[in-house]
Amino acid sequence: MRNCVRLLGSVALMAIVLTSCKQTNKESQSTETLTVENMGRSISFDKKLDNVVVFDVGAMENMVELGLPFKGMAKVYSPNYLSKYAEDDNIVNVGSFMQPNFEKISSVDPDLIIMSNWFDKDYSEYAKIAPTISLGISGSNYLASTKENIATIGQVFQVEEKAELLIKNIDDKVARIHNAIKDRSEKAMLILYNNKNYSVFDPESRYGYIFKHLGVKPSAEGIEGGSDHGNVVSSEFILEQNPDIIFIIDRGAVMDNQIAEKKEVENVLIQKTNAYKNGKIVYLDPNAWYLAGGGYISLNIMLDEIENAYK
Repeated sequence: MRNCVRLLGSVALMAIVLTSCKQTNKESQSTETLTVENMGRSISFDKKLDNVVVFDVGAMENMVELGLPFKGMAKVYSPNYLSKYAEDDNIVNVGSFMQPNFEKISSVDPDLIIMSNWFDKDYSEYAKIAPTISLGISGSNYLASTKENIATIGQVFQVEEKAELLIKNIDDKVARIHNAIKDRSEKAMLILYNNKNYSVFDPESRYGYIFKHLGVKPSAEGIEGGSDHGNVVSSEFILEQNPDIIFIIDRGAVMDNQIAEKKEVENVLIQKTNAYKNGKIVYLDPNAWYLAGGGYISLNIMLDEIENAYK
């Protein structure tokens, strides 16, 4: 005879159901499973997770901070602050979040795969191998998504209290930075630089939280959309907006392993801006800003860089 007890909880769009089923037969073993409602799907897997494969960088960061091991990771395009794990031969290299190596994934015999929601179209291929959940950033809700991801990892691996502490740390830090810069008059522009092209991000974009939650005042006006990749603009547009601070994310530094030359980024028109004249062109860490998303480590790097720009 089987007795089942179900505990239902939820985090944002993800509901976690813990089902403990015990059989009275002495020779049978107790089994516990988690059922996750994720991206409109119900995914069940063993509560005890031994072989986890992670593709989402933010999920890797959160697992590292929470002291949770993984047997396989996407080592290609892995950020430099996770190099310890990328260089660990005991952790299987399963490719990249863009080009997974399904043969390597299978070799791990995973009991859970955590993929990036950027590539949810490939979900069925992962799910053929093992139960799969999809995590990442949702549009312009960067801060909320990050905290939800941390809470989800905490519940899946039963380390909720540790996860709550990380979330509190984020809230406290955001509040401190907001209080420090909310009354500052400087206007800022956040730019993704890619092969001589400038893309600007507005308050409703992927990085919009620096404007909406940290108190950074945007200089760019008249742009809309571009949630994930920004809006392509010219040097003339940047000069016209004349920001007091320019934040630069160099995409090529992490995707092509080629750091852009300053004289190329800071051309003659950029040199006429207040930001250039005041020494306030700030090069951000592209590992945290571009490769990652939804992770505790990268978010703290990002917050520190914004805070330091106003000191």
